[in-house]
Amino acid sequence: MKKLLAIVVLGLLWSINSNSDIPQIKVDALELNKKIHNLINDDFIGLNVTIPLKELAFNICEELSETSKKLKAVNTLTFKNGKVIGNNTDPKGFINSINDKTKNTNIIKKNVLVVGAGGSARSIVYALNTMHAKIIIANRTPDKAKMLSHDLEVNLKTHKFNEIQDLVPNLDMIINSSSLGMHGNENLNLNLKNAKKNLYIYDLVYKPSQTNLLREAKINNLNYQNGLAMLVHQAAESFRIWHGVYPEITNELFEILKR
Repeated sequence: MKKLLAIVVLGLLWSINSNSDIPQIKVDALELNKKIHNLINDDFIGLNVTIPLKELAFNICEELSETSKKLKAVNTLTFKNGKVIGNNTDPKGFINSINDKTKNTNIIKKNVLVVGAGGSARSIVYALNTMHAKIIIANRTPDKAKMLSHDLEVNLKTHKFNEIQDLVPNLDMIINSSSLGMHGNENLNLNLKNAKKNLYIYDLVYKPSQTNLLREAKINNLNYQNGLAMLVHQAAESFRIWHGVYPEITNELFEILKR
């Protein structure tokens, strides 16, 4: 019987098969290629990949989606006819996590600031570009932001990290794609008192569920969300790739994940 899913997370691989057994296999980055082909031989049909293996998995793929080619990273592998096929569902996960009202009010042809220029930022910028946002990136190293712009062939403005506060009054959306706010890291501290009343704050961090940035948004009566919905929707898109159907996403699912 075909096994349904394998997940690589921070160097560990969990597999969920048809009888709900969940064996745990340690994966060394140098052995990822070998492990993937072992899974193919064991009748797995695919796996989900996260940091720090997205770029490495990209290089293992024999076929790639157009999105993956642009991002040079994959988070979804499918095994078909002995081939490894790579997709990246992060951009769709981001797009599908936002309602249409917010897209129209805060993204389409609006000023959107992305904080950070790492792997998550690449997916976010790719998604924002498809929605015709006016993209601004603030990063500690501006050269990295410029490289992102070049790689994705996206026109955007770049700013130094210490210039973010001055940008706030003219922004329609702020997206934190950096690790700031995660447990054990520094916080992203912004004063949103002078922000537009309809400014939308999106923090990709979901642990903790409410970061300093989101608390500041709440204090100023701004709309906001964390990254949990993106996590769920990128996983749902991976499920669709493997099984041909988009799973139902319920409030109960979110309640379980918040525990």
